[in-house]
Amino acid sequence: MKVLLIQMPFGAVERPALGISLLKAGLEMRDHDCQIRYLNLDFAAFIGLDLYNWIVDDIPYTSFAGDWCFTLPLYGRRPDVDWGYVKEILVDTWQRPQDQLEQLVWVREQTPAFIDACLLQIDWQRYDVVGFTSTFVQNIAALSLAKAIKTRFPKISVVFGGANWEDEMGVELHQRFPFVDYVCQGEADQSFPALIDALENGNELNLIPGILYRNGDQTAAQTAQARPVENVDNLPIPDFTDYYDALAIDPRLHAVSPTLLMETSRGCWWGAKNHCTFCGLNGNGIGFRSKSAQRALMELEYLSKTWDPLLIIMVDNILDMAYFHAFLPALAKKGDGRTPLFYETKSNLKREQVRLLREAGIHNIQPGIESLSDNILRLMRKGTTGLRNIQLLKWCHEYGVSVDWNLLYGFPGEAASDYQEIADLLPSIWHLMPPSACGPLRLDRFSPYHQCPEQFGLKNIRPLSVYRYLYPFDESVLMRIACYFDFDYEEGRYTHTFASEILPMIERWSSEGNRGDLRVNDLGNTLLIQDNRKHHAPREFELSEYDRIAYLACDQITTPAQVVSVLERCYPSESFDTAEIEKSLNSHVENDLSVVKDGHFLALGVYNKYHENWHVCQEN
Repeated sequence: MKVLLIQMPFGAVERPALGISLLKAGLEMRDHDCQIRYLNLDFAAFIGLDLYNWIVDDIPYTSFAGDWCFTLPLYGRRPDVDWGYVKEILVDTWQRPQDQLEQLVWVREQTPAFIDACLLQIDWQRYDVVGFTSTFVQNIAALSLAKAIKTRFPKISVVFGGANWEDEMGVELHQRFPFVDYVCQGEADQSFPALIDALENGNELNLIPGILYRNGDQTAAQTAQARPVENVDNLPIPDFTDYYDALAIDPRLHAVSPTLLMETSRGCWWGAKNHCTFCGLNGNGIGFRSKSAQRALMELEYLSKTWDPLLIIMVDNILDMAYFHAFLPALAKKGDGRTPLFYETKSNLKREQVRLLREAGIHNIQPGIESLSDNILRLMRKGTTGLRNIQLLKWCHEYGVSVDWNLLYGFPGEAASDYQEIADLLPSIWHLMPPSACGPLRLDRFSPYHQCPEQFGLKNIRPLSVYRYLYPFDESVLMRIACYFDFDYEEGRYTHTFASEILPMIERWSSEGNRGDLRVNDLGNTLLIQDNRKHHAPREFELSEYDRIAYLACDQITTPAQVVSVLERCYPSESFDTAEIEKSLNSHVENDLSVVKDGHFLALGVYNKYHENWHVCQEN
């Protein structure tokens, strides 16, 4: 069988598609001829790289501006609907200025010609199957081309897969767009090759889990869901050849700096036991599976040597904690010259783990911080605290690990005191990494909030209003197609003014280039603390003897009783009064050198060079 897999706009141009690159490698292991065509790159060259990246990176993606651009070749002109989108979504909701509206309308006017060019430039008749991956803002573009292909070449089998076609979304889309022949739901590593084998050999489709197909005019489906890959070591290495070939051929794309995607695990070990209330990732594949350290190292080395990317982004939902024992130490031993890596992690990492991340070449992490309020984190089911999140930000600052994190608000059950708590903290942590983004709660499909909203005080769940401008169906259908939803709160569950007072502070924190610092030099018998944070005049503190040890002990979240244990370890012939030590620790809080929450203290100073003999005093 000859298969063409397609990446449509508005997939990011700087990275190849991991899913279809894995499918290509898997198909070729079964002797099927498979190619990938990056039509997102073609469209970026077609309208200009800067304009394409502006749509991808700068326009809020829940406006689905890229999808709206391709409604023109899919449905034709619909003046009332199109103007409604511009007014309600772009102007009223996102307040886009006039020049941006004109640019977006211009891009939209180019989409029919682009679809026509795709039909002319590709020899479609040489393919038996054309497969589309659809995630985020790709669905309407993919449907537009699929419709054109099926109209011109009806014998070609059209297959869809990806996050936009999961669960009932895929069933409804399959029913509404009859030019889509098959849908692969869930992890398609096994089902898609099985589908290709069945099409080649004329086998029955109802034995393949996770496949939607047609029985006359109706959607038919095997009742069994697609089986998640149990041993991810058996997955092939993704084939990125087509992506790099496409970049090399077109001089208009030579400015693109590729980063690669790689996975070392699937699912989420935290979500499998305690699903974060707002998280809609994974769908039905939340069970955690991880590659062995040996396999992950082999694949990473192959991708690095073959493609020499500037960065490899690990798409794992969460870092496997077992990797701190084998995978990361092995990377650290390789020394300099490694490709920098990005990982998503939990926020309750230890100092030594942060150090190991840096030594292993993981220069950027996304630790799922989301808030600095204990109560809001509890509402999220994050399994951490505000102090732990600050502790991680401090250690990452010390070791030079960049942190991407979001500050979210609008969770049912929040209180005004939660945001007062954050407001009180912000001046003290101004020297640490601010959030990359700040925004309200979004209701995602597959999240606990979506699955049982009434349990959390949410009501009147409805598709985002943008969907009615993308799909010409009634709201009951849109409810089954939508990924994201609007909602209302039950009375008393949330007040929109709660977060309003801290939002300007967050904006200043994020926008200031020089936020100052709180630096600690351990001189052996004395700690010299230099404070030039924005909210203070420059000042210095010297801490000696017991005060020095107490401050060192508070490098990690510590109670006065634990500090006493550390002091007794360092001064075994002396005794210490817990109340007196707590008084000393509170003096550090009063001087804004530490923070305290529920009797737990955390020093905020960042060490220029961490005290090498600290571990003789540290609690086990």
